[in-house]
Amino acid sequence: MKQTSKHLGFIRHLGDFRFKSWLDKNASEALVEMGVKAGHIVLDFGCGSGTFTIPAARLVGDEGRVYALDINTEALNRLEEKARREGLKNITRIANEGKRTPLKDGSIDLVLLIDVLQEIDDRVFLFEEAYRILKPDGRCSVYPMHILAGEVESLAVSKGLNLEDRKFEGQILIFRKFSNQKL
Repeated sequence: MKQTSKHLGFIRHLGDFRFKSWLDKNASEALVEMGVKAGHIVLDFGCGSGTFTIPAARLVGDEGRVYALDINTEALNRLEEKARREGLKNITRIANEGKRTPLKDGSIDLVLLIDVLQEIDDRVFLFEEAYRILKPDGRCSVYPMHILAGEVESLAVSKGLNLEDRKFEGQILIFRKFSNQKL
């Protein structure tokens, strides 16, 4: 019985890796589905070298901005080089090892948490921080590759975010901070 559970878990993760591979290759399409629009202010939390940051910057255009946050300065350096080569000037890098971001309350249209939750020790604070920086009616898109979606949903809802939608057969969770809501 125990081996069967492990085997099923492996098969589930194999599917997760296939979806993640598709997601990485189709980042622009996925970002549009997640709600990225021209003029938006986006935070790509745990951006790495920019798999989603670069396409998001193209989508938000010159009137928008993408904040690229990561603890890995080498990855941020690679991201800056990619952005420079593509002529993208609407990306702001944030090297942050602390919990609180330097972003202002209510300043972000969309927070991206794509395959990063497993790296975060204090997920409670992460969702509190997402709530703090989101504009009223702002969204938080989560791909919890290594964590159960139900666990993520419970945590996000407990911190004031409401599940609005599930995209890509439930793989991506979209939460919204409603404008009349206060914590």
